[in-house]
Amino acid sequence: ITWNLEWFPKENNTTIDYVVEFITVLQPDVIALQEITSSLYFESLVDRLDSYVGFRAGSGSYMELAYLINNDTVEILEGPFEIYNYENHFFAYRQPLVIKIKYNQSEFFIINNHFKCCGDGEIEPDLDQQYWDEEYRRLQATLLLEEYVETILPNEKVIILGDLNDEIAEPQTQNVFWNFISNPNEYQFADMSIAEGSSDDWSYPGWPSHLDHIIISNELFNFVYDVSCIKYEESLENGWSEYDNYITDHRPVGIQLYWINGCTNPLSCNYNPDATVDDG
Repeated sequence: ITWNLEWFPKENNTTIDYVVEFITVLQPDVIALQEITSSLYFESLVDRLDSYVGFRAGSGSYMELAYLINNDTVEILEGPFEIYNYENHFFAYRQPLVIKIKYNQSEFFIINNHFKCCGDGEIEPDLDQQYWDEEYRRLQATLLLEEYVETILPNEKVIILGDLNDEIAEPQTQNVFWNFISNPNEYQFADMSIAEGSSDDWSYPGWPSHLDHIIISNELFNFVYDVSCIKYEESLENGWSEYDNYITDHRPVGIQLYWINGCTNPLSCNYNPDATVDDG
């Protein structure tokens, strides 16, 4: 799951109560978080989640990246560690946070991001104006992530996710993610169907827009079981107003994989479409 927890905690311990309830019900393996502003409250959250360990990128009051990892299902092999510290301007001074994990005897790399927000919808063509242009910064961040995967993780199972702060169902001239979209043999936006679907299902209802994304490398193409924008607010008495007031203005987006170790295609490896996600 990727989840922007707006200026966490939005309402101190009340926010933690809601987040604990959400995680306890779903029990996800990995949660990549954005906008974690308090180490103290984050540690309090982790303390209330019996099977989880937590990692936050920094100890200050900035909106940092973080992870919650389910120790019952996932082994942490490396990290989390930041990349592109020398290019942090393009990542809005929230450098990508990488973690290497093992699940069901296979290794995965996850790259958590929170791109620069805002802009006018156009990628700045003027070289003298590009450095501070929001779309140009997101474009450069996307190109750098592709470079990292191609040079450091070329044959690994990679998931790039986070609040990427831009839409993916846009024409090439406006699309900061075109390097990924135009290379469908290597990468896939697993949430493209959400972006191209009803605005009722988008991750940022306040605009509305779909800004929280999950990109997978081709090593995972055959194993996607489901991708969804999770409407936690539908379980609350006062719906979206309660969710927005006490938790965040972003919905979580999650991906489920049927992972069968050693397979290149689940259809040829005793794949059981009726199995539960817990069956692997």
